[in-house]
Amino acid sequence: MDLMTLDDKDFIIEIAKRIIPVKSISPASGGNGEGERALVIENILKEMGFSDYKVYSVEDDKGIPRVSVVLKVGNMDRTVWLISHTDTVPEGDPKLWTRPPFEVTVDGNKIYGRGTSDDGQAVFLSFLLLKHLKKDSLKYNLGLAFVADEEVGSKYGIQYLLDQNIFRQADIIYVPDAGAEDGMEMEIAEKSILWLQFTVKGKQYHASLPQNAINANRDGMEFILAIDKMLHEKYNAKDEIFNYPYSTFEPTKHLKNVDNINTIPGLETFFMDCRILPQYDLDNVIDDIQMAKSEFEQTHKSRITIDPVQKEQAPIPTPSDAEAVKLLKEALSKRGGIPRAVGIGGGTCAAFFRRKGMNAVVWSTTMPDVAHQVDEYCVIDHILMDRETLEQIIY
Repeated sequence: MDLMTLDDKDFIIEIAKRIIPVKSISPASGGNGEGERALVIENILKEMGFSDYKVYSVEDDKGIPRVSVVLKVGNMDRTVWLISHTDTVPEGDPKLWTRPPFEVTVDGNKIYGRGTSDDGQAVFLSFLLLKHLKKDSLKYNLGLAFVADEEVGSKYGIQYLLDQNIFRQADIIYVPDAGAEDGMEMEIAEKSILWLQFTVKGKQYHASLPQNAINANRDGMEFILAIDKMLHEKYNAKDEIFNYPYSTFEPTKHLKNVDNINTIPGLETFFMDCRILPQYDLDNVIDDIQMAKSEFEQTHKSRITIDPVQKEQAPIPTPSDAEAVKLLKEALSKRGGIPRAVGIGGGTCAAFFRRKGMNAVVWSTTMPDVAHQVDEYCVIDHILMDRETLEQIIY
């Protein structure tokens, strides 16, 4: 099949059919990484006539290669970059899906499958720009980075690439990894991210003799509710630029404890996902939790350890008058809407550019509530519109 001869809708669907079935889940989430999907991306680039890409592979702490693919077209001093990530979260319980999560299902204008929205839509958009590329008319170089490891911290993805001197301070960085259905939201700020693991150690015993046990389950529930209350009360500032204007502190994952009902667990492990307004220092948050732990242990026999899984202090936001914002705002205004600068609680690759002093903007036309959900999907027309918007910038 000659990809370049397909109409745009069929082209997007064909790219999706090649990419979505290739599972690309982080080893930290039980997968094998992005290597196989990166190879598919390489093959598509070759098929489209772009063989001068570069592959960046780095082994993670499990010895698994984490692979990113980067293509830059043009020989000018400045580049407009599109940063898309190729890893996905797991599908969760497949019984909750009404369509196979790792197969592409097309229903009218929608493409269903795990990763079609987050961040397959950006990958499809990148290839669509290449399909229509007019190299001689470019105002800037066009840069496409298909990066690994975004879902669990980007250590082996964009953080690694930023150390390879691929990007320049004068470059214009767009990250199509969040947005609104009307396409008018430009994300210029993100919250700090803090993921914590709590391990509660008690004493396992028969459930009929609780006087001989230290119930790690009960103490763990009591402790997590106590710090949940404390954090929400202390870190209660409001910032209207963010889609949800408050800091969030959510208990999430919980590891298996005992196999049978009639055993009191002596070990509990659970996790909390915190998305914290940039004005707060994460070290202060951790100190408050540690103090709460010390006070808790004075009145309970269990002992608790707290380990950060991810800790990312939010960088300085992209200024609302930065060139990347102005160019995108001008292009979006031609759609007839009013572009607006916002902040989000989710973490994206843009944060790491901002730490390096590069003014990245997160933007796409997308359904805001489908990422990480069952029956995840993207909308084909959104990709077509975003191609037109970006072409107003790069040509």
